[in-house]
Amino acid sequence: MEKTKIELIKITASEGMVLTNGDTYSKEVFLGINDRVENWHEITDAEYEEIKKAEEEIANADHYSRGN
Repeated sequence: MEKTKIELIKITASEGMVLTNGDTYSKEVFLGINDRVENWHEITDAEYEEIKKAEEEIANADHYSRGN
């Protein structure tokens, strides 16, 4: 039997902010073994809403361009 100790690192966005690494957005992130705090930064909730809206518009345009 092998016993391994694992350190779990959790980062939490400040009030009114969202964490992002450029691809993923969240209020809380548990870092994986190959992830680092430096890979994440905060954006405002308003910035996140703008990004989400733009991504939804792209997804909808793609959906309708395929005739669905």
